[in-house]
Amino acid sequence: MLSRLRHLLIDSWLGRILVGLIFLVFISWGAETIIESWSQRDGNVVAWVGSQRVTMQELDSAAKMQLQQYATQQGFSDPSQVPNVMRGSLVNQALQQLIIQKNLIAASEHAGLSVSDETLRNLIFSLPVFQTNGKFSRELFNVYVKQTNMTEAAFLDILRNQIAISGLTEPVTAGATTSDIMVKSIFAFRNETRKLTYIQLPFSQFKAEATPSDAVLKRYYDNHLWEFTVPEFRRIRMIFFTPETVEKSIEVSDADAQQYFNSRKQEFNKPESKNLEIITVKDKKTAEDLAGSWTKEPWENIQKETQKANGFATTLNEFTHQTSPSAELADAVQKAPLNIISAPIKTPMGWSVFKVTAILQPHEVAFNTVKDKLKAQITQARAKQKFVDNIKSTQDMLAGSTGRLDDEGVKYLGGKGIVALRGTLNEQGLNLDGQPAPIPSDDKVKQAILGNVFSKAKDAPASLIQGDNNIYYAFFVEDIDPAHQQTFEQAKDRVIKAWQQANIKRQANITGTAIYKQTQDSQKSVKELVNQQFQAKESESFSRVNPSKTLPAELQAQAFLMQIGQTTMLESPDSFYIATLDNIKKPKPQDDQASYNALRDTLKQAESNDIYNSYVIFINKEGKVDVNQKAVNNIIGQGSN
Repeated sequence: MLSRLRHLLIDSWLGRILVGLIFLVFISWGAETIIESWSQRDGNVVAWVGSQRVTMQELDSAAKMQLQQYATQQGFSDPSQVPNVMRGSLVNQALQQLIIQKNLIAASEHAGLSVSDETLRNLIFSLPVFQTNGKFSRELFNVYVKQTNMTEAAFLDILRNQIAISGLTEPVTAGATTSDIMVKSIFAFRNETRKLTYIQLPFSQFKAEATPSDAVLKRYYDNHLWEFTVPEFRRIRMIFFTPETVEKSIEVSDADAQQYFNSRKQEFNKPESKNLEIITVKDKKTAEDLAGSWTKEPWENIQKETQKANGFATTLNEFTHQTSPSAELADAVQKAPLNIISAPIKTPMGWSVFKVTAILQPHEVAFNTVKDKLKAQITQARAKQKFVDNIKSTQDMLAGSTGRLDDEGVKYLGGKGIVALRGTLNEQGLNLDGQPAPIPSDDKVKQAILGNVFSKAKDAPASLIQGDNNIYYAFFVEDIDPAHQQTFEQAKDRVIKAWQQANIKRQANITGTAIYKQTQDSQKSVKELVNQQFQAKESESFSRVNPSKTLPAELQAQAFLMQIGQTTMLESPDSFYIATLDNIKKPKPQDDQASYNALRDTLKQAESNDIYNSYVIFINKEGKVDVNQKAVNNIIGQGSN
């Protein structure tokens, strides 16, 4: 049977024609898919997410926001200073967030979710950010939209999508809950309180015995050699600059500010503007009715009627074409005479009717009213440029010299907000006197600088290094004094001081041990002991969430491992403590119902977040995503130019 079939399909012309037809069908199917895919390609799209697209503009805007946030967190004066590797990571993070959002939008469309204009309008009216005295403020709305650098229509589309996404995800997370057993257990663990009675033996209340013989001191030295080593010290030259040091070096005169003011005078020449009273409602008929009423009734009554019609009424001061939320409204206001109620106008927010209540003539802002603001702007602009110039001038100086940061090179960089230092320090940043060296004090930056200083060879040429928090620095190691062991004679003063401290601690330990032993032998608590020198004290109640401010953290941690009546002895940096646990109080929800409810809500929200994240992962896996990596790379590259 198989041989006959093979003979029919391969050895006969009829079979060959049949196979050819089948081949052409498969080719046509594939070609149709490829052609359809190509037809959908758009150079302005960075990702296709099902039926949704992520455009270059969307990714560019989201990436700029990510970069700005990161730059602010890291102390960069400008997002352009973000390292290229981190820039690429942040752009890709922004893309992933947009892909997730587009997948959720596509899923909401697939589920048949749609958002009516009325729903959108009700949301906007209810947002506190757009309200003044509990009422919607069109002026606040306009300012907010303007700050987002979007058109009103684009902003409304974003809100519409967010409502749709909420309609998709909220039913999924609505079932999130947490058991009473879990809430009670965590509440009891966090809020359980304990009280101690304790005796404190501060080392400061003991005095060292007379200084012993050299033989005793020598024995102490031999048994504690690690205490008498001198760490490695390095003598360095160093320069550094930050946006703050550069900005402090800049002085702006009144003449500079005046010149700046004159060069931008038209910005301070306010054009003609108008004050408006405006109402917006959802349909034309309502707008016409309110316009008719407005001819007979005062503005206060029209505001109330508009609110009853689920619309909003507000005033817009100094309205111009540039500040208008829509082109339609701007054109109508431009043509409108004073104190005449307009015909209804269709805008992205609905139907609007307005009245021009005042026409403000063009006027010029006085120099003295903006002088300080202009000086600050000039300082920031000059500092930004000077900071960049410092990078280049420092690199040029280091490249054109031996890299030793000699006096001539430091002098060349003077007056530019660059700080020059010279001194000796150890790996902890302390000078020979044990005081902190005057290098930048931010812990993260300081540790990075010290790590570099103590990993570089002596006389190695200096190079400019970019550190965290937007600091640039360079250093040259002039000399290295290696770590070494001091002889007994060299360290004798230190040995005496160390022996005295150890002797004081030993006396405190002996006294404390005797008290502790007494509690164990007599089966009594610290409270029942009588000690003339050290009186027992009662602590306040403390819990894991509200620790004591007077007891050492180590003692409080130990208390939560003890049973009532149990006594412990513990050493802190400056004292010995002998303490007996007196009381354990197990909390009940009704003792602090507010805290209990807050904990339950927190756990419930955590469960809801877990469900939401799992659902988003599922939606993301199910969605078909095709990324135009070339377009993504273009956006990454634009920021690094």
